Amino acid sequence: MTRQFSDEELLEHLKMVLWDVTVTPEEALSILKGERDQVKGFTRINLYTKIVNGFYWHTVRHIIPEKNLAEALSEDVIRGLFPRDLREKYRYVRSLL
Repeated sequence: MTRQFSDEELLEHLKMVLWDVTVTPEEALSILKGERDQVKGFTRINLYTKIVNGFYWHTVRHIIPEKNLAEALSEDVIRGLFPRDLREKYRYVRSLL
């Protein structure tokens, strides 16, 4: 089992990937924790796409709760990744879960 980041660590990491959206790290954290489904039209799928696209897998596993990894690697998220090679990498990772 992977150690989840503390809320403070999560907020620091979320700041890194939310620079181009109007959602605050605190609002994104509420989505990540399942307290809200969306904020200002920004959904859990949008958040997962930003996280998976913005960090190495090792870090992603510390940010996204293990119980949510299947959703975080759903085709909706993977389609939003770039470059194309990254999509294939995460399809492979999904097949291993």
